[in-house]
Amino acid sequence: MSSETTAMPAADEAIEAAALWCIELSEGALSESQWAEFEAWLAVPGHADLFQEAGALWQDSGAVADWPQVIALRTKALTQFRKANQRRWLAASPRRLAWISGLAAALLLAVTLALFWHLDRPREYETGIGERQVAVLDDGSRVSLDAVTVMNVRMKDEARQVELVGGRAKFDVAKDPLRPFTVAAGDKLVVAVGTSFSVELIDGEVRVILYEGQVEVRDRSDTAHSAAAAPQRLMMRPGSELVDSVGSATPAQIVRPDLTQSLSWEQGLINFDGEPLASAVERMNRYSTKQVRLSDATLGDIPVDGMFKAGDVDAFVEGIAALHPLRPKHVGGEIILERR
Repeated sequence: MSSETTAMPAADEAIEAAALWCIELSEGALSESQWAEFEAWLAVPGHADLFQEAGALWQDSGAVADWPQVIALRTKALTQFRKANQRRWLAASPRRLAWISGLAAALLLAVTLALFWHLDRPREYETGIGERQVAVLDDGSRVSLDAVTVMNVRMKDEARQVELVGGRAKFDVAKDPLRPFTVAAGDKLVVAVGTSFSVELIDGEVRVILYEGQVEVRDRSDTAHSAAAAPQRLMMRPGSELVDSVGSATPAQIVRPDLTQSLSWEQGLINFDGEPLASAVERMNRYSTKQVRLSDATLGDIPVDGMFKAGDVDAFVEGIAALHPLRPKHVGGEIILERR
């Protein structure tokens, strides 16, 4: 890479050179003369740091460079860059043209990556089997995650967006009337401003319990702002629980749960009050590597009552077998419940 006399400031020249060295090193091995030139450039104070930063951006670009969105944005930005700098490019030598073209592509890709990874990419929270976690979001909202829960969070200037991918979480939302707090779960969207509620995905259902404040539950596909859409939305009151089957056209049920018992999972206890066996098993399986399974799907409707320590599947199975015509069968690391 030979030096050229230009009117460009030395700092800008060094930044361009760092990007170009990344390009040339990625394209193949350098000749001895090129290596000597690179080492001489690298020896200049400040150049090593510039090259390290450019190299980090260059390596990061490999992870998402082939995303369709990245390619489209990069192409659009590069086209605009060329139009804006057409006169400068026409006056440049072929060597300089290649330099600027390669630099533009590299820097535009880096900017695009920064936009995708830092502005659009959600932050993920995840807990494993038997693990609970309390997270404080950037706005000050507090979230308590149950075991085997996955949650994605996007904090934007105009909205606070959460997606519950699986499991259960309780939200104590910081008040901010200008930025609605929404939780998407299954095919439902829970909209709040400052309130306390929990959302759970279990056994094909979305369950929302409201402890304080007020939330609106609507279909996730409902983006209309007209009055005609209002009847499809449901305003919950404190002390109520919404139970809705994912993908079902049947209206959601509103019940009155025992709020104290509904939060027992935060203390490591699982409380069941007429809970269908299928969802009770799913809850217990969140806390133990020893999984419980039903031999017959029809067993899932058997009602379960009682309180059990999270993770103590043996006591759970023993209690179920004592009250219902079921027997446990140990197979490998599983406990299979079957009819007696």
